Amino acid sequence: MEMDIREFGPGSALDIGAELVKQRDPQFINQSRQFAEALATAQISRQIPGGLMVVFDGTLGNPATPFFGLMKAELHEGFVKTANLQARFVNDLFLSPKTKLYKIGIFISDGANPRPALPEGWRTVVYDSAMSASHRDAAATYFYSNFLGLNIPENAAHQVKKFFEETKAFIKAQNIPEKDKVDLYNGLYAYLKIDKGNTIQTSRFAKTYMAADLGDDYLAHMKRKRFPAAAIAKDISELSGVLRWRKFKFPRAITLSGPPDAIKDLVTVDSVNGDGGQTWTQITVRAQLQSQE
Repeated sequence: MEMDIREFGPGSALDIGAELVKQRDPQFINQSRQFAEALATAQISRQIPGGLMVVFDGTLGNPATPFFGLMKAELHEGFVKTANLQARFVNDLFLSPKTKLYKIGIFISDGANPRPALPEGWRTVVYDSAMSASHRDAAATYFYSNFLGLNIPENAAHQVKKFFEETKAFIKAQNIPEKDKVDLYNGLYAYLKIDKGNTIQTSRFAKTYMAADLGDDYLAHMKRKRFPAAAIAKDISELSGVLRWRKFKFPRAITLSGPPDAIKDLVTVDSVNGDGGQTWTQITVRAQLQSQE
């Protein structure tokens, strides 16, 4: 995944690597040791497993442009075959095909000459098996941030997903009638999926779907979560599966689900007093039952 370069001053990974790609083997080996020391410094928790630091460089494309790569390969256990066909247990295997116990950062130059000042002319990508397009925050922070000096890009899709999750968390935490929560959830889905606007903004959502006092609390919540107050392009590519269905879950695997617009138009959910002081849920579907199994 492409990342943003945050640190590029003296001693940063980019600064060391940009000099390293100019070196021949003896100097390359000596200077590459700085990365091992920097990784050891970045691993501030005893829970972070050890491993090997692999430093490599090369060229790509035509015309060729230089790059350098930094890989942390974690060690794991396994067996190796000996000369007399015996199996020997070892605990220092790495990069075996069945494991994903490694993280890679690659810095790629644009090949411009003369070189502009850092970080211009460089881009970077990171591989971490725990990180995917929809779960980027799962990446090991110590590697991409502390060690490599990179940030996860705050692109629109990621920001919209954060807006959705933080707004849901705020609604869930409110001490308001269940019917009002349902209306707010319906509003959230409608705002992201049905509203024709090209941007989202916390103040606009609060003004459209919340009472004034609740809206103020919501804006304060989003500010504490460091969500920007400015409008953001509405890119729902990381939420396409989530926004497809609204679900209501009850005990014993009872589920009511449907498209958000149909739920909004046809379904009413209320809390009512049940037997023995229990709170029950009253669901009204303004339509005739079509079938049952």
